[in-house]
Amino acid sequence: MINTIFRIFQNQRIKDLYRYSKETNTCYIDVEIDFYRELYNEWDFSPITNRDLDEELFEFLESSVEDISRKYNVCICFNIPENLKDTEKEEKSIQGFKNYFNYEIRKQNNLIRKEANKAITSGIYGMIFLFSGSWATAFLETHEMLSAFSFLAEGLIIGGWVFGWELISIIFYKSEVLFEERYNLERLRDAKIEFNYRPSQSSQ
Repeated sequence: MINTIFRIFQNQRIKDLYRYSKETNTCYIDVEIDFYRELYNEWDFSPITNRDLDEELFEFLESSVEDISRKYNVCICFNIPENLKDTEKEEKSIQGFKNYFNYEIRKQNNLIRKEANKAITSGIYGMIFLFSGSWATAFLETHEMLSAFSFLAEGLIIGGWVFGWELISIIFYKSEVLFEERYNLERLRDAKIEFNYRPSQSSQ
């Protein structure tokens, strides 16, 4: 019952924050711009299809798509003065968006691979330290030297648990965050992009 109420509240909140089309089950992320150039990093003068997005715009889109439940489609809608309408720029901008998010996804995949390698390394070192600590404890007990060198065995065991916790952290927390971030980037890459036009000031 509580979960049902929470889902209803969450869905209503999303529909209050974003335009919603029941026909297409789509939430629209509306962005007001005055020039096409505002979409991009102001210091990036490469071709439109290869430019970096404006940092604040990127953060806004990321935050918005995190808000929107996976059960909804996403559409990014840019509102621009109608006297600036340029179909060619819009087509290149749409392709540039796809290229940019593909690039971010590749970066995210590299982070995931690094964390996977770190998890494997932590697991291996954890087992080595724990095994060495257990062996050292047994060896010292056998030779009646445990009281003098117990710190050595305990240090190895503690080190093993530290690596073990790092492994658990990567598997159950860090990897989940990284996969969620990649999924959001994929949603943004696959989102429909529209350009709408508002009356320009000169025509008002």
